[in-house]
Amino acid sequence: MAKAEPTGIDLLVPEFNPPDPHPATDRQELLLKAHSQWQSAIASVETLLLKSLPSPIGVQDLSEETVIEGLLITAPLPIFSHPAIVSQLHTITFTTPHANRQLLPCKATGREPDFQEYHHFPIELLPTDPLAEERFCLVLTSQFSLVVVLGEEDGEPRCQFSFDPDDLDLAWKSLRGRMMLTAPQHLSYVDELAARFSPIEPDYRWVMAFSQYLLEHQPTAHIAPVAQQVEVPTKLAADVELIQALTHEIRTPLTTIRTMTRLLLRQPELSPRVLKRLGAIDRECTEQIDRMELIFSGVELATTAPSQAVDLTTMSIGELLEHSLPQWKQQAERRNLNLAVAIPHKLPAVVSNPTILDRVLTGLVENFTRNLPSGSRIQVEVTPVGDRLKLQLQSQPESDESPHTAPTVRHAIGQLLTFQPETGNLSLNMNVTKNLFQLLGGKLIVRQHLQQGEVLTIFLPLSTIAQS
Repeated sequence: MAKAEPTGIDLLVPEFNPPDPHPATDRQELLLKAHSQWQSAIASVETLLLKSLPSPIGVQDLSEETVIEGLLITAPLPIFSHPAIVSQLHTITFTTPHANRQLLPCKATGREPDFQEYHHFPIELLPTDPLAEERFCLVLTSQFSLVVVLGEEDGEPRCQFSFDPDDLDLAWKSLRGRMMLTAPQHLSYVDELAARFSPIEPDYRWVMAFSQYLLEHQPTAHIAPVAQQVEVPTKLAADVELIQALTHEIRTPLTTIRTMTRLLLRQPELSPRVLKRLGAIDRECTEQIDRMELIFSGVELATTAPSQAVDLTTMSIGELLEHSLPQWKQQAERRNLNLAVAIPHKLPAVVSNPTILDRVLTGLVENFTRNLPSGSRIQVEVTPVGDRLKLQLQSQPESDESPHTAPTVRHAIGQLLTFQPETGNLSLNMNVTKNLFQLLGGKLIVRQHLQQGEVLTIFLPLSTIAQS
C-alpha cells in the first residue's frame, strides 16, 4: 500500500523507543524522554558523519573549495558544529518565523550571499506550516542516509528515525515542496545535490553502529543498570534536560558563526579594521562556546553516578597555568582589569584531571572578572600548603580610596544555574562548582571580605609521587 503524504514529516519514521526501566507517566515526562532521545540520536548521527567523511578537517583547514560530501537538512536551527561537518556537508536550515535570524549567517554583507559559496543557508517556513512545530535532521551522503524527527504523534511527543529509502524519499519530497514555495531560486542546485546523494539501501553495519551509539549517548537516567541508577529528583531531572537543550542550541549557531568568520579571515585584502572586528567576533564566539561547554560538562558531571568517577592523574599544574594565564590576562584586559600573578618558579605536581580542571578554572576566572568594576586589580597567588596546593583569587579596588564593589547579586535558576542581572551572566551555581572541584580531587572555598570582596581559594592534592 502506498504511503500517504503527511502534512509534516513526523509520521514518516518508526518511533525510537528503547526499553526504559522508568516508564513515563505524564506528558512532561514523555516530553523529557523524547528530548533525551533526540539528543542521543543527534549525537549518534554526528559520530556516524565523522566516521563517514573522507578525512578529519580542522578549522585551520577550512576553505571555500572544500569538496561537498553530502546534504544535511535541519530545523529549526543548525544542529552540528564540528568543523569537518560544517565544511563538508551543504546544510539547509528550515527556520521558524519566530526564530532569531541574527544567529544565522544569511545576510552578512547587505546582499544575499551565494548559496553554493557558503555551504549553509536558512529557509523560512510559512507561519502556518505544521513543520514549524518539529525538529528534524535529514542526512544524505554516499555512505548512508538517515532521518531523525522530534515531533508529536497522536498528541504525544515522539522521537523517530529511519534508514528506509522510501521514508527518506517521502521526507525529501515533503521538504522540497516547501522549498519550491519559499526559496525556488535555490531549487536547481539542491536538486543536483539530492540526486547526487539520493537515499540508498542501508548497509547493516551503519544501522548497527547507529544503534550502538544510541545506547552510548543515552543519559544515565535512562539506560544505567538498576544497581547503578542515580536517584535524581524529578525537578532536577527537568533542569538537566533544559540545560542540555539550552547549551546545545546556543553552541551550535555560535560555532557556525565562528566557522564563517574564520572563512572570512582567510580572504585577502581585508582592511585592519575589518580584521580587528572579525577577530573580536571569533574571540567572543569562542569564549561563549567554551562557557556553554563548561555548563554542559558541569551539569553532566554533577549528575553522574558515583561509580562513574572522573579519571584523576598526576599532572603539572605549572604547565596548565602557563597555558591558561595568557587567556586569563586577555579576559581581564578587555574589562580594563589588571591581573597580577604570584607563582613560584617551580611548582610540585598535583593529582586531578587536566582537561576538566583547565576548563573549570578558566570559567571560574571569567565569572570572577565579570563581577569587578573597571580598574580593579586581581591577585592570583599559588603556594604549596602542606600536602595541598593553594590557588587563590582576590580583587583589590583601583586605589585605597575607591570603594569596593558590593557583593554580587545572583538569582537561582533551578537547582544548577545562577543568573546575574547586572552582567547578564549565566553560570553554574557555587554548589555545583564546588562539587566539580571535589570530583577533580580538590576543594573550593568562597568567602566575602569587607576589603577584598569575594575571595576564591582552591586546594588541590599534591602528588605523592612528587613528594617521595
